[in-house]
Amino acid sequence: MTETGTFPGLTNDDAEQFESALQSFINSRELPLYKMMAYHLGWVDQNGEPEASTPQDRSHGHLVLTVSKAVGGDNASAMPYAIAAELVHNFLLVHEDVQNANTERNSRPTVWWSWGPAQAINAGDGIHAMARISIFQQRQSSGPASDPRRISMALETLDNATLEVCEGEYLDISFQERAAVGVEDILNVARKHGALFGASARLGGIAAGAESEILDALTAFGTAAGTARSLNTDLKALWPNPDSERDDVQRGRLQSKKKSLATAHAIETGTPAIRRRLGEIFMKRILDPADFDVITSILEETGSRSFSENHVETLTGEAISALESGGFSGQHRATLADAVRLIVGSA
Repeated sequence: MTETGTFPGLTNDDAEQFESALQSFINSRELPLYKMMAYHLGWVDQNGEPEASTPQDRSHGHLVLTVSKAVGGDNASAMPYAIAAELVHNFLLVHEDVQNANTERNSRPTVWWSWGPAQAINAGDGIHAMARISIFQQRQSSGPASDPRRISMALETLDNATLEVCEGEYLDISFQERAAVGVEDILNVARKHGALFGASARLGGIAAGAESEILDALTAFGTAAGTARSLNTDLKALWPNPDSERDDVQRGRLQSKKKSLATAHAIETGTPAIRRRLGEIFMKRILDPADFDVITSILEETGSRSFSENHVETLTGEAISALESGGFSGQHRATLADAVRLIVGSA
């Protein structure tokens, strides 16, 4: 983090500029559907009235802006892409809440809990469409970002990442009823879930007019960071902060029997008795808090927690190493390395 407490490489003014642009983009349409989107993004209450909610993580949009600056771009050219990346992330969150039956997110009722799953799916799909529309706003800018080829690259980048995350979610859900899920299976899912961070980093480079070699380095950098964040999210669900209880998002993931790197490691390396016990738990229709305690105890016994933590550290290092092939200056490399640590640690 920087001295201002914002995302590395950004000032308070940068963050406020992004939030204002994001809010203005959603508020440019009048139907109550967009009030649902504004509610999810944290600006209004369920009646559409302004409300100061818990500050939300804007890592995807902020990463686009930070990378653009590191490559020599500016906020004006990167803003439509930053909005697009952030909206795709939130489209996925709205759908995730429906899939996992999460009743709360950011200390407020989720969209589906407030308006029902049908309208939540509608709002999520609308957010996705708004993200794509934001990409086309780049036609109104000047410089490299307005090049139609660059706009096409950006749209392809965003759509490919969205598809990868959907593939990851498909696999994640399909693994719920399988007791035997391997380490490589989980790593594959985590890489797909991390794809949007790879796309966000690449979008920042596209906005700034970066060449293909740098774009590839940025994609590798962001994807490794996103993969590490995905694995760390699972770790925090199993072992939440000692000073707080699991939130509804964490409980929803565990209750729906989503597998993690730690559970996959225990299944692969544990004794027959351990594998049998985990299999019995995961064959239940839904898990309860007592099951969570049994699972975490087993994972400590098999060294699976340490295995997962080491993997997160390795991926964090890979993300930082990817910057070396991009030719970034020492200052920009340090800023982006700080961004990786923030992305992974704030999972």
